[in-house]
Amino acid sequence: MRGTGGSTAAGGTPRRTGGSPGSGAGSGTRDGGERGQRSQALSARAIRVVAGLALAAFFWVVIFGWRIVSFWAGMVAAAVLLTAYAVLAGGAPWKRDEWTYENAVVGAASALALYAIFAVGNWAARVIFPFAPGQIGDVYAIRDQADRLLIGAILLLVTSPAEEIFWRGFLQRQLSTWVGPGLAWVLGALVYALVHVASGNLMLVLAAFVAGLGWGLLLLWRRSVVPGIISHSLWTVMIFLLFPLAGG
Repeated sequence: MRGTGGSTAAGGTPRRTGGSPGSGAGSGTRDGGERGQRSQALSARAIRVVAGLALAAFFWVVIFGWRIVSFWAGMVAAAVLLTAYAVLAGGAPWKRDEWTYENAVVGAASALALYAIFAVGNWAARVIFPFAPGQIGDVYAIRDQADRLLIGAILLLVTSPAEEIFWRGFLQRQLSTWVGPGLAWVLGALVYALVHVASGNLMLVLAAFVAGLGWGLLLLWRRSVVPGIISHSLWTVMIFLLFPLAGG
């Protein structure tokens, strides 16, 4: 049966009419070129992600596992280098207009909510795991390695923002382009927890996973790393220095 755009061959397969003889070949060449470009872009992104994770894993092993450097000096060095890597490999972590009153309120509120979750988790862990008090105490013992005011400044201004820029602003966003935002949120938190395995401290690993889910959810919701930076910075100062949990 004839139509306005051509004819139909036996079996119902449309017969192409019109166009230049080489149009099909040209389309195939373009499609192949586009696929090649996408493949190259994915490969380059994979290399950047793997290299970034290798760098972070190295720092976490040296600082939390081998403990061959001062903890706070090592964390400052890691923060500076990981932030630089994230910006060079992934671009600017935020736009100027993302520093809004609303994002600040969301960040502060989430810090309080996360602290409440950890307060409950701290109680539950001490009931479930006999070794929990000792491992939690080991985390708080790090406070004795530097002046408390210096530690507060490092947490508030250096390490907390740097971790959000790298783990959420860089890693989670890169993963989102492959597996989608939802799965990237979970995978990002899982990887963030796994690097803490070097510490040999299960409580720290679980804490990193829960906190990573919380801060990753902020990025997923607000599409900005700014609320996570505010939340992470306030939460670490509260739980580590101002209002440590029982036994801390």
